[in-house]
Amino acid sequence: MRIGGGEARGRRLKPGRGDIRPTTSRVRAAVFSMLGPDGTRGLRTLDLYAGTGAFGLEALSRGAASADFVELDERRCRDIKKAMEDLGFADRGRVHRGDVLKVTERLEGEFDLIFADPPYAMDPFSDLFERLHRRRMMAKEAIAFLEHSARTLLPDALPGARRIDTRKYGDAAVSVYRPASQE
Repeated sequence: MRIGGGEARGRRLKPGRGDIRPTTSRVRAAVFSMLGPDGTRGLRTLDLYAGTGAFGLEALSRGAASADFVELDERRCRDIKKAMEDLGFADRGRVHRGDVLKVTERLEGEFDLIFADPPYAMDPFSDLFERLHRRRMMAKEAIAFLEHSARTLLPDALPGARRIDTRKYGDAAVSVYRPASQE
């Protein structure tokens, strides 16, 4: 994996192992271009089903204030922590090991930028957004990028959020959601 922008631009990190399906650099570049000129600067970021941590690490590289990573696999959590240390981001990131739906019950505060990239066989989005909405974890101007199979159509609305866009990239798709009060 290579960081595509910001202070760590061009730095290479170890690829994922085993059954992980890392987000392609093309998809990551498209997602970050959707954020506009200010990008992630100053945003509090949440990277769910983090895998390699690509989204959160890229956000930190591009100026995010902080990033919380949630990943079930212990080895991947260690890899994300090591990557943050190697890139000089250890003071701005935290890795939480566990099931995303359980860990989100323990996280505190609001997030401005949310990435969720579960295995394509899963569809946790309704339960996930019910928790995010109930716990008021989406900031008023938040934006959420949900990566899923291009064959899967996500609903126009999830608890507390409305879909504003969906873009396809080969076998992958990214659906973009904002808080329901934001159009």
